[in-house]
Amino acid sequence: MQKTAIIAEYNPFHNGHYYQAQTARHETGADVMIAIMSAQFTQRGEPASFDKWKRAKAAVESGAIDLVIELPTQYGVQRANRFASASVSIAEQLRCQTLSFGSESGDIDAILHAARSHVEEAPRYKEALKEALQEGHSSAQASSRAFRTVYPSFDLTRPNNILGYHYAKAAKSIQLHTVKRLGADYHDPSLMDVMSATGIRTHYLGTGEVRAVPASTEAMFRTRPMTHWEHYWPVLQFKLRTLPLHTMTELVGIDASLAPRLKQAGVEPSFERALAVVSTRRYTRTAIQRAFVAVLLHWLKVEAPTRFDEVPYVRPLAFNDLGRHALRDVKEDVQLVSKFDARLDFEARVTEAYRLPLQDNALIEHRQRPQFISSK
Repeated sequence: MQKTAIIAEYNPFHNGHYYQAQTARHETGADVMIAIMSAQFTQRGEPASFDKWKRAKAAVESGAIDLVIELPTQYGVQRANRFASASVSIAEQLRCQTLSFGSESGDIDAILHAARSHVEEAPRYKEALKEALQEGHSSAQASSRAFRTVYPSFDLTRPNNILGYHYAKAAKSIQLHTVKRLGADYHDPSLMDVMSATGIRTHYLGTGEVRAVPASTEAMFRTRPMTHWEHYWPVLQFKLRTLPLHTMTELVGIDASLAPRLKQAGVEPSFERALAVVSTRRYTRTAIQRAFVAVLLHWLKVEAPTRFDEVPYVRPLAFNDLGRHALRDVKEDVQLVSKFDARLDFEARVTEAYRLPLQDNALIEHRQRPQFISSK
């Protein structure tokens, strides 16, 4: 069985995702397309537009994806290299022959060459990284600037190129394939048939209109309003105001310098205003959002994984007939989780935090089972 994996957030699943999956299926000769998808919060530290079960269902119902596997929150709300390492680990556990991803370059050879060039080991890179950090840049920005100094032919500032680079560095047994992105870039708000997920969400919040998505995703928007950070501001504001500083520094992604800034943000009237006053060149919007996730979840540093190249279980969220066959193919070799058990305790906490402001009484972790979507 030829299996191709895609690492995704589907926030929400849109026409570009559909094109990528269909192109990857054709170009890699895949019998089964498997998506490894972020859970209730995204890699950049945002509440997902819809819960993971709805997003997984929409992806399978589109016909482009056969199986959706959860990327657990502790591995998914992380820097790009950790996110990539954990995701690739799941794909390799599932014995996928190929990992396909979208990229701005569309050139797999350029990505592989950059990943194998050992740039981070070069003395010039280390010097440039130190200089950028001393100038007050965040670690991610400093890394990109230093990389460009040593290896200017590959743009490591573009979001999908960054992830592709880290997928290539993490891959052990899996082959890599890339599909050049169509349509709007990540931050481009232009209205077209293929828009970025950010553009789709922004347009919906401003107009109430859903654009550039397949019918299965459009149906999600008809069932309930899209989730965003302002839904969580009252409870997050309470926690920012009341958590002691020493407790806050025990949370993932929060150090002694950031903690006081977060507490001060608790007096702001909205999430966006709080984010604006805390963000600096050192503490980027993404880093602050991840810190806010940690506060919301009370995610302690002692609860963070000690390594990211091993994910201890594989949890299906939705599948069709082909996806079910793929699961049967590996059930003797991986720790498949289809019923709630102690390994999902942290995810249960995540879902409680995610669902409470939404007043969604059906969204309870221990009641959920993988969803079978008929292909007929």
